[in-house]
Formats: sequence, C-alpha cells, structure tokens
Amino acid sequence: MKRALLTRSTLVLCLLTLAVPVIARGAERGTPAEAQAMVARAVALFDREGAKAAFDRFNNRPGAEFRHADLYIFVMRAQDAVILAHAADRSLVGRASTTLIDAKGRNIGRDILARATAKGAWSDYLWKDPLSGKTLAKSSWVVRHKGHIFGCGVYKP
Repeated sequence: MKRALLTRSTLVLCLLTLAVPVIARGAERGTPAEAQAMVARAVALFDREGAKAAFDRFNNRPGAEFRHADLYIFVMRAQDAVILAHAADRSLVGRASTTLIDAKGRNIGRDILARATAKGAWSDYLWKDPLSGKTLAKSSWVVRHKGHIFGCGVYKP
C-alpha cells in the first residue's frame, strides 16, 4: 500500500516537473484577447490622463499593463503614421511607420493605417519576436482613436 502511494506520488511529481517548462513557455506568448485588452487599457489611460502622460508611461514605465511577455503597446499618429510610443523599442519613437517594410515587402505602417478603425481590426505582417529574436508572422490589433492608432500584436506559431 505504501509502495503504491509512493509510486503514484513519484509519477505525479515527474509529470509536474515535465509540465512546468511547457506551461511556462506557453505563458510567454500573448493571446489575441490579451492584445485587444492591452489596447483597451492603453486607450483608457490616454482618455483618463492625456496623451503626454500616457505616452510617457508606454515609453518609459510600461509595467505589465503595457508590456508583458511578447505583448507590448505601440501608438502612432493617424495623420502621418509617426510612432509616438513603443513599449518594446524606444528607438522607433519618432519614426514614420510607413518606412517599416517587412521581409515580404509589405509596408507595415500603410497597412496599419488602412486597416485601423474605431472598432479595431487586425493587421498582419512579419516582425522581430522579442523572445526569440527571429522574424515571425505577427498580427496586431489596431484601433483608431482621437487621431491616433493604438496597437498590440501577437506572434503566430
């Protein structure tokens, strides 16, 4: 009886030990619903605190609300597609997103400008994954709001 209990306990412990890395890897990837929620939080902060405070937060102190695992918020000006905030790569701030061309020749900024609506839409392109460093397929949820486009993307498996 004790031996069977010990064997079962050992088996459960082994299975949990094997499962933890798989669960942890999955947790590093954001979901489409999480990307949409992050954009909604960003728009709410923008409305509540104003553009200057929101962009400062996104660029300099994003915290888990605006940068988590492979998810991060970005904002561009709708009139000219200039990036105003980027929680993962501050060096992109001030750059026209229409100058960003993916590995298949797709103009990322133009596609986002064309697709973004007040209700939100998805824009697909290739982008460098912050976790692996590889260029992967990405789909960003983009929302047009008060002269800006707020976005957050998920990497596709």
